Amino acid sequence: MRVKEVTKREIEKKFVEMNDYLRIEYLKSCLQNQLDFDTKKFVLVKLAGLYEAKGMLLEAGKAMRTAAEINTFANTKVMDYIKAAELYIRGGDYDRADAVKQKAIDVGGETRKDEIEKTFREYYKIQARVCVEVNKRKQAAGVYEKMLTMDLDLSEKKEVQENLIAIYEAFGEFTKVRSLRRKIPHE
Repeated sequence: MRVKEVTKREIEKKFVEMNDYLRIEYLKSCLQNQLDFDTKKFVLVKLAGLYEAKGMLLEAGKAMRTAAEINTFANTKVMDYIKAAELYIRGGDYDRADAVKQKAIDVGGETRKDEIEKTFREYYKIQARVCVEVNKRKQAAGVYEKMLTMDLDLSEKKEVQENLIAIYEAFGEFTKVRSLRRKIPHE
C-alpha cells in the first residue's frame, strides 16, 4: 500500500475511514514515509493500540518499544517502555519484557527503580491470575516460575509458591510440589 499522507492530521483523517485490519496495514505503510517525530509517535501508539485490541500483543509491545525509543522526554519514555513490557508479559515473552524493563530503569534512574520493579511485579501477578481464571494453568505456572526469579519480599514469594503448588498439584506433579514446599519461607 502506497501512502502519501505524512502529517498527523492527514493520517487521522484517512484513518477513520477504515476498518481495523486496514488501519493496521495503513499505519504500517505510513511508517515507511519520512514522518516528523510527533506524527511517527502518533502512528506507533495507534498501531500498538490496534494490535493490542486484536490480541496481537507481541506486535503491540514492539510498536510501543519503538515509540519509547524515539521519545525525547524521559518520563514519557519510561511510561512507553513500561507499557511495552506489559504487552510483552501479556504476550508471554518474558525475556523481551525484562529487556524493556531494564531500559525503563536505565532511563528512569535509581530514583524510579523501585517503582518500576513494583509495577512489573504487579503485571506478572495480574497475568498469572488471568491465566488461572481462563484455565491456562500451564501458562500461569510459567508466570509464577518467572516470578520466583524476581526480587520478591517474603510474603510475595510465599504467595507465589503457594499458587504454584496448587497448579502443580492439579497437574499431578507431586515431585515439584514437595520440592517447592521445602523452599517456602516460614515466618
